[in-house]
Amino acid sequence: MIKKKIKEGVRKQDILIATVELVYSFFRTNLKLCIIAAALLIVASLSVYGYAAYEEKKDEKAQVLLFQGVKNLDEYTASGKKENLDKAEEIFQKVIQQKQGKIYKIAKLYLGTVYSIKGQTEDARKIYLELSKDSPDVLKMLSEKTLSNLDNK
Repeated sequence: MIKKKIKEGVRKQDILIATVELVYSFFRTNLKLCIIAAALLIVASLSVYGYAAYEEKKDEKAQVLLFQGVKNLDEYTASGKKENLDKAEEIFQKVIQQKQGKIYKIAKLYLGTVYSIKGQTEDARKIYLELSKDSPDVLKMLSEKTLSNLDNK
């Protein structure tokens, strides 16, 4: 009895081998379809990779612009040259127009600072009110604190 079961077990086809044979026969009968599917899969994956690289590059450009704006604002603070302040304002406006990620909200905060330095308190107040409504916690706190400082002046 035991020998009979062992012989039956040996004669039974393994599920792994059966699956491999099934896949192999499918590939042999549908070779063109499989090649087209593989090519489409490769093209789709390359497209996703390319788009991800493109988005990352855009974020990097926005960060570089923001850094340049902050640098010009610091230079204005150190030297008092109005041209540095104007450059910083221009750069922050470029970053805001791109609306790239959350960086443009930080640029808005800096633009509000530039406006308050220039004495354009109404424009600064508008920016800070907008940021206090729809920003993450840190930017919301900073904009609310700056708004209260503007109100005290």
